[in-house]
Amino acid sequence: MQTKKIEEDIIYNSRMPGYCFHITDEKWELDKDVCIYPYKVTRKMPESMKEGYLQTLAYYASEFSSGHVKAINFIFLKWVNLMSLNVIDDKAIQELNINLGPVKNYKLNAIKKFIKKWRAFNYHGVDITAIRMLEKINIVSNQTGEAVKRRDPNKGPFTEVEFNMILTTLAELYSENKIESTIYCFILLLATTGRRPLQLTSLKGKDLIKKMDRYYLNIPRVKQKLPFRAEMEMKEIDGNLYKALRFLIEKNEKYFELNFHEETYGLRGDIPVFLDIKKVKKCIELSDIKNKLNSDYFHMRNQKLFRMLKSLSIGKDLKSGRTKNTININARRFRYTLATRLASEGATISVIAKALDHKSISSSGIYIKNVPDNVRDIDSKIGDFLQPLANVFLGIESQINKDKFKEHILQSYALNNNSEKEIKCLTCKNLKPWRIE
Repeated sequence: MQTKKIEEDIIYNSRMPGYCFHITDEKWELDKDVCIYPYKVTRKMPESMKEGYLQTLAYYASEFSSGHVKAINFIFLKWVNLMSLNVIDDKAIQELNINLGPVKNYKLNAIKKFIKKWRAFNYHGVDITAIRMLEKINIVSNQTGEAVKRRDPNKGPFTEVEFNMILTTLAELYSENKIESTIYCFILLLATTGRRPLQLTSLKGKDLIKKMDRYYLNIPRVKQKLPFRAEMEMKEIDGNLYKALRFLIEKNEKYFELNFHEETYGLRGDIPVFLDIKKVKKCIELSDIKNKLNSDYFHMRNQKLFRMLKSLSIGKDLKSGRTKNTININARRFRYTLATRLASEGATISVIAKALDHKSISSSGIYIKNVPDNVRDIDSKIGDFLQPLANVFLGIESQINKDKFKEHILQSYALNNNSEKEIKCLTCKNLKPWRIE
């Protein structure tokens, strides 16, 4: 492998339409929310490694989500500050693994794929021993849902009291015109749809739909490795949320028309629901507006809405009964709350996964595991079943309770003389049936 000269004139496109960069730029703007600074990594690399790192990172920027690219750049920044990284070999991998520790060991999965691609591109910098070492290391999965399992009062799901307090305060403020329709709609969407913030900030006016007396929102999917708004999923909403969204959309349309006159009338449906007014003001040419409406350029940054969420809690001094402190309001807690409420109502893992728009059920099981609420429910339901057996051991009316327990077993597993012929299991050679005499 030979060191190659970095080509400065080539323009690289981000995965998000409308964003591009030169490989030698200090800042790569990948979408409305994410900028990365690869130079902070490469300035601590030898010349022989820079080309490989930048070219592979540029490829990732064009193929993967901005958040994933940002995470990789961050790990490498930590890595080059940890040690002198002259080549990525087995020793460098070991050092990184030790530094990450068992809790963050899962991050090696991203590094493993990245340096394999780096080596496949035939750039200098990755030794084969690094790949072999990564194959040997036991890389654990990311442990998600810890805040849900321990019912964390600051990071986990809201209690019913906290949840109702937030929504009641929100409704009062909106009816008194004390908060913007933007944050009102955003919180209601978080609370009722279970969707991620990025999905909600990607909404456009045309996504709000009315059919007869029913209301729907066509919500973009974002975790399926698809381009911007490439796949949508219809979600039914109530009339109050529809009216609030309709009001916000019409306000945005009027703002466009006021600034660009009737030339933008045909573009109404493409105007974002959560509109970044400052970026609209920067545009002058209609052609520029049309191009940017195809990307996330005019969509409000997630961080701006997060700051609004935080200011609502602090400004109205919403206190948690558990901590006696101001409630920490963030988008993730609304998702946790929706899923937890569904689980308490007896929803299956697949129903919860669909409600949260998970691509699989692997991350949804946490909501129905043995948490305190479920323990109480299990205890109440199984108590009647085990009570006769407990009485037998206590010597209380032994024969009567033996008969009761046998009857429970027979009824629960359909093991009775009348139904034996209907149970196919009874013909199985591996069956070891209960003795019912």
